[in-house]
Amino acid sequence: MSTPEFMYETFIGATPEKIWEGLTSAAFTSQYFHGTRIRSDWTVGSPVVFMGTEDTAVVEGEVLVADRPTLLSYSWVSLYDEECAKEAPSRVTFEIEPMGGACRLRITHDRFQENSQTYERVRQGWSAIICSLKSLLETGQALPIAGNEEEEEQKGAA
Repeated sequence: MSTPEFMYETFIGATPEKIWEGLTSAAFTSQYFHGTRIRSDWTVGSPVVFMGTEDTAVVEGEVLVADRPTLLSYSWVSLYDEECAKEAPSRVTFEIEPMGGACRLRITHDRFQENSQTYERVRQGWSAIICSLKSLLETGQALPIAGNEEEEEQKGAA
């Protein structure tokens, strides 16, 4: 039996360097990725940790490939869910390809174990997260769909 794989592709009106920064900078991820702040030094073998709003690790992994600014890959263990945390690490890969005045961003999340709960969680979340990143990079505003809804409501009330 084959294991599942998630792939999503979009085009972003930004440079490869800006997209790389969006994927690897805590200042960016906190705006579009469920309020999490990514932490790593982005050298192969180094840890990757997404810190949640309660300052606890919600995802952890290890840098597998870091070819700035076109290819980034790291392992992924979801710690926010007890069942997911028991699973073997999966892998997420970002490919950034310049195309004229824009870039194609392809995300592939694979190497899930059979009957993976992690797969079920990420296949529902990645498209909203990447769309929110695209909006942030192109307009300066993340979408209120990927975990930053409360922050957006607070801005509207001010």
